[in-house]
Amino acid sequence: MKTHEHLRNAVGDYCLCESKDILIRLINELRYSNLFIPSRKVDGKLVFDIYGDGEASLTPIFTDMDEVAKFYGDDDIKVFSNSFELYRNILNTSDIEGYILNPASENYILTKEFILAITDIPKTTYVSPDPYAPETLKLLSDDDNQGLERAVEIWKGSRDYEVLFEAMSDSTIMVMMTSQNDLSSFFTDGILDMRITGPVASMHVDEIGGKYAAIFSSKEKMGKVETRKHRYAQVINLSMLVNYVLFEDMDGIILNPSSDDVLISRQMLLNYSLGFEKYADDERLSDSIYYIFEL
Repeated sequence: MKTHEHLRNAVGDYCLCESKDILIRLINELRYSNLFIPSRKVDGKLVFDIYGDGEASLTPIFTDMDEVAKFYGDDDIKVFSNSFELYRNILNTSDIEGYILNPASENYILTKEFILAITDIPKTTYVSPDPYAPETLKLLSDDDNQGLERAVEIWKGSRDYEVLFEAMSDSTIMVMMTSQNDLSSFFTDGILDMRITGPVASMHVDEIGGKYAAIFSSKEKMGKVETRKHRYAQVINLSMLVNYVLFEDMDGIILNPSSDDVLISRQMLLNYSLGFEKYADDERLSDSIYYIFEL
């Protein structure tokens, strides 16, 4: 269950030291949050619950259902998980003066002025009127990505993330999809369409020292990962993947695990998230999540 651990850590750190760097981290974590907002049924309508702190009318907001239970107990309350964009818009269209985060724990006030000052709402919808055909995606999955391979070697010596991210944005990025079952009978000309079969495979996640989305520059690099599961390749929109990692409270991304092991932390992704949306968003990859390919 998502608990917004990184957001809670940012709040705690900012309470201890109100530095600019920690404030930026807190703002970025809020941008990628999906917090729970409570409401009650009054005269047949759902209205947001109000919690007065003596000075302002605030609506409680929660990182997870355990925090809801701590505050409300067995009270008859409805809660909804919403993106930052929605609970920012609520303040624009209501008399609510702000939120109070986890009133039974952090009890941290997020004023209306503070929330409304946060801009650059993350992209949540990826669609294209002209997505790549599956046959094109299959060809892309065979790219050798020599430019990215060179950037990885440069990164190993310099730790220059900007050079690395530029190369990643210009390359075909893949994830390894795995399944307990051999899916070979579902492939036609090396392509499996999960809109037909359903979600028969899932993205490989590296869980050594955290939870990292594993991405790859080639099918060959996928073969170096130790797993008993059956492996398949999927081409992905890098911007979409970065936003997924941040929204899902993951710890970051690892490029070519078990070979290059290029670790990209969550903080680094937050710092460059707007750049990924601007430079790594090939909209024609919007349907790529439906197709996997044989190695």
